[in-house]
Amino acid sequence: MKAGFVSVLGRPNVGKSTLVNALLSRRVSIVSPKAQTTRDDIMGIYNAKDLQIAFIDTPGLFSGGETLYRRMNRSARRSLSGVDAVLFLIDASNRDLENDISLLASIKVDAPIFIVLNKIDLARAPEVIEKKERLVKSFPDAKVIECSALTNFGFSDIVSSLVEVIPEGLPLFPEGQFTDRDESFFAKETIREYLLRFLHEEVPHEAAVAIKHLTKTDDGYDIEATVYVEKESQKAIVIGRGGAMVKRISMSARQDLEKRWKKRVNLRLRVEVLKGWRESPTLLDKLGYGGKD
Repeated sequence: MKAGFVSVLGRPNVGKSTLVNALLSRRVSIVSPKAQTTRDDIMGIYNAKDLQIAFIDTPGLFSGGETLYRRMNRSARRSLSGVDAVLFLIDASNRDLENDISLLASIKVDAPIFIVLNKIDLARAPEVIEKKERLVKSFPDAKVIECSALTNFGFSDIVSSLVEVIPEGLPLFPEGQFTDRDESFFAKETIREYLLRFLHEEVPHEAAVAIKHLTKTDDGYDIEATVYVEKESQKAIVIGRGGAMVKRISMSARQDLEKRWKKRVNLRLRVEVLKGWRESPTLLDKLGYGGKD
């Protein structure tokens, strides 16, 4: 059989997580319309007959001065180590191609690179043709694939292209495993997904979630979690009038996790202020965003 690792890179909001989820036909990464939804490398394991591909979904590549964002960028670039191929996603509907070309040129890897023009369902045909011509000229060794992660268009081209470069080998993961992450990680990310859905502007981006306690019970899971924000005003927004917002977030996350795990979930959610956590290496380590600056 063939088995290998594929890093999925690109600017924020180009559809990396949506693509990985769709390829696996299951939700591994959280998604939202907001940029910088993904903060961690998340592995989604694709299994087919005589084929296993471990897709590494990564944070969006961009220039950010905060310590958190610098670590996210390094995390994305570290995913290139030892991979068998790279999928570099570009939003076909975004007219700004220069930043994509600059980022793509900065990627130093021996593995073959496949440029995926995603969201072509939102782009005009002449714009797609123009982008393809520019990319082929700039990166003659890379193959350009048109794709729409929302409609599953182009998936067969992506998989067949990867099959050509994935090496022969034993399975990397046991049959039935679809990710490298545990229940605690999915609980944290699910809560963060509803922060992104229900809150606006800077609040969800300045919030972090920590799972303080997760135990399996006879009929499900018991979870205690804390949402950390940087300001008292943000804490008030997350809690909401009479606790309405934090109850909405907690209830939605609990129902989502129960659907995912098909078991009862008891979720208790607190909100606390942790000033400067995005700039503190020590606090970032404690919150799980490790890595040297």
